Amino acid sequence: MFDNLRESWFVSKVETLIQVEINNLPLLLKVHTEGLAHAMVIHQYRTSAFPFEEHNGQRFNPYLAAFQSVLNFINSYNREGLIIINGEDCLGMLKIITLKFMKRVEEISLSPGEAAFIDMFSGPLFRKIFPELCTE
Repeated sequence: MFDNLRESWFVSKVETLIQVEINNLPLLLKVHTEGLAHAMVIHQYRTSAFPFEEHNGQRFNPYLAAFQSVLNFINSYNREGLIIINGEDCLGMLKIITLKFMKRVEEISLSPGEAAFIDMFSGPLFRKIFPELCTE
């Protein structure tokens, strides 16, 4: 599935970042979320592996890849304001995680390629998912 061991390691690192954010949520918010981080990165990889690939010999910051993976998952599976996973609506929990990753991405120094990726892909998805936070 993955191109090489380094790519597999990077995807695993992104999955771990997402899982850590899920684990840090209050227990009530993370009920029935087993395997969710894995599902998000695999969905992102199958939809577009671009955030996981090397670009000019460098990979994106893993927080940016995690941010994009969660946004893409929400965009793909949001139905009428709900994302039902194992019988529970997880949209609110996913939005909390998205905002945490967004804050983290804002704090890091981005390469020109990463900034362009946000402008072209992550930004429009964020505005679609969080219209109430975007006043342009």
